[in-house]
Amino acid sequence: MKKIIYSIILGTIVLGGAIYILLSNKKQNQEETRVITEKNEAISVKVDTVKRMVPQLTYSSNGIFEPVQQLIVTPETTGTIQKIMVKEGDMVTIGQTLAYLKKDQANISHQNANAHYQNALENYNRYQSAFKTGGITKEQLEQMKLQLDNAKSTLENANLDVEDTRIKATINGIVNKKYIEPGTVVNTATSLFEIVDISTLKLQVTVPELQVSNIQVGQQAQIQLSVYPDTTFTGNVSFIAAKADNALNFPVEIILKNKMTSPIKAGMYATALFETPSSEIKPVKVISRNAFTEGLGESEVFVVNSNKVHLQKVQTGRSFNHNVEILNGLEVGDVVVTSGQINLEDQSPIQIIQ
Repeated sequence: MKKIIYSIILGTIVLGGAIYILLSNKKQNQEETRVITEKNEAISVKVDTVKRMVPQLTYSSNGIFEPVQQLIVTPETTGTIQKIMVKEGDMVTIGQTLAYLKKDQANISHQNANAHYQNALENYNRYQSAFKTGGITKEQLEQMKLQLDNAKSTLENANLDVEDTRIKATINGIVNKKYIEPGTVVNTATSLFEIVDISTLKLQVTVPELQVSNIQVGQQAQIQLSVYPDTTFTGNVSFIAAKADNALNFPVEIILKNKMTSPIKAGMYATALFETPSSEIKPVKVISRNAFTEGLGESEVFVVNSNKVHLQKVQTGRSFNHNVEILNGLEVGDVVVTSGQINLEDQSPIQIIQ
């Protein structure tokens, strides 16, 4: 009987031990399974660190060169072209004669006006002498003086008419186009010559609103042309528009002295490079542009904290190539996700990969 009792007790002990071992193994297996599951749920991402840097404020814009001065020459009076003194491509200076109009009629008018003036002058001198001896009244002398003044004015106009038969250049430059031939009948609206001055050129470009604040009047700009690939030209910003165009770009004008060794022609295509000296630029906080994705708002990023991420709102500033300026919301050293955001949400576990 005692053997039976001992057997029962021993069996109970063995059974209890077995049950304890099984329960312990089950708890350990569950913990291992939880760890493996958590590892499997972690989302692989790439990251970048918020850093402080001195940005390279360089911006380029394309434009076309135009002459600083260009002029369409028109006559001051109606007439017929008698002689042309220049041809296309000639360099001309202010006051140089470009062409002559026939001046037969102008000469006749001038002769008549001169004769009328000389006659009025003689009459006035005679009246003056007579007035001194009391032969005429003061009113008669004043009337004759008025006739003399009118005759003088008519003569001066006749002189101008004769002078207007000589077509002159009013700017320095090159005769780019000749529109007339001898015998052409012209009036004051007729185009005779096109003169362009390319000793100084202007390059017209446009700059977006995010970049225009970095450009100032007087600032130097480097200019490159495909026709002179080994030469860099230097110009100065002469004008920045106070108002943007419909595309929110600001017209900017650059003045450049033309070089005879590498002459630039009006109408040539060029690229202007604007760069702010590093000594004038303050360091800024930046993160990679890849931290912002289409799946997030324009001012939200995922910040890494203890193998998890939280969604953080940030205030952004300027763009510098592949980096974006951070004005608020992040500090230097913060780690942000730059790849894999599409699979993330706030508090998602992550695994960083290289």
